[in-house]
Amino acid sequence: MDPPRKRPGIGWLILVGLALVLPSSHRAFAASMGVSQELDAEYGYVAGAHTRNAGKVDENSADVRYVISPQITKDLLLRIGAEWERFDFGVSEHLPIPDLLQQASLVLGFDYQFADLWIMRAEVEPGVYSDFRDVKWNDVDAPLYLGAVYLKDPDLQWIVGLRMDLRSHYPVLPGIGVRWKYADQWTLNLIFPKPRLEYELSNTLLLFFGAEMQGGTFRMSEHFGTTRGNPKLDNAVLDYTELRIGPGCSWKALPNLTVEAGVGFMPYRNMDFFDRSVEVRSYNAPYGQITCHARF
Repeated sequence: MDPPRKRPGIGWLILVGLALVLPSSHRAFAASMGVSQELDAEYGYVAGAHTRNAGKVDENSADVRYVISPQITKDLLLRIGAEWERFDFGVSEHLPIPDLLQQASLVLGFDYQFADLWIMRAEVEPGVYSDFRDVKWNDVDAPLYLGAVYLKDPDLQWIVGLRMDLRSHYPVLPGIGVRWKYADQWTLNLIFPKPRLEYELSNTLLLFFGAEMQGGTFRMSEHFGTTRGNPKLDNAVLDYTELRIGPGCSWKALPNLTVEAGVGFMPYRNMDFFDRSVEVRSYNAPYGQITCHARF
């Protein structure tokens, strides 16, 4: 277990709202569809990562998100859906590490085109964010995401946004990003939490190299610390952060279905019980993941 340190770099993870704004909203408005739908599913595995006083800790992660967007006016889309996310860690119960972190939430928001070249998104995700051992009202949270995209042209878009979560160590985190197709086959996609450089090999196959930040803020159970010999961690709040780096490929299997696969290296994982001044860090492990994106 490592001594606590404050690092604003955790903000990379929390800027996930930025990636939610780009360019799917623009396509939906342009197509003038009555209803559009999004389904995203991801599974990842991280092999044993060195963790002080805990040996090597492996991880399975999964995320499923579905959103339906009815078009209310030519400028307004509602967003209604749900998300489930889970992290499973291979640890024994006597260590100050949760074996499970989980999110089960609604997705409620809207996209609004307030000018010819500007689209904004507001989205709140009320739900349970905890280790799911004894779910109570204090496990409920509602992070808020706000963002806007400036669609300069088909090859260049600028993104600004912020995430608000009063439970987190960093309750308000702003950010900025850009998507720039600077050559026929090359795109610089600097949008957190998945910045990457993309090379379009064909109309259906894309190669990329980039990074990904994963995590969130979770409430531990009433006896989480007591069962691990550290009672001060009972009911603690955990900011979880994980960085993954590596190459991958994206295959457009069907007009409405894209499958991505990636492998690489997880250099850093951090579990920050910031309200109890306890941190646990893991380092240096290989990972693999597969993701499906459906739009219809």
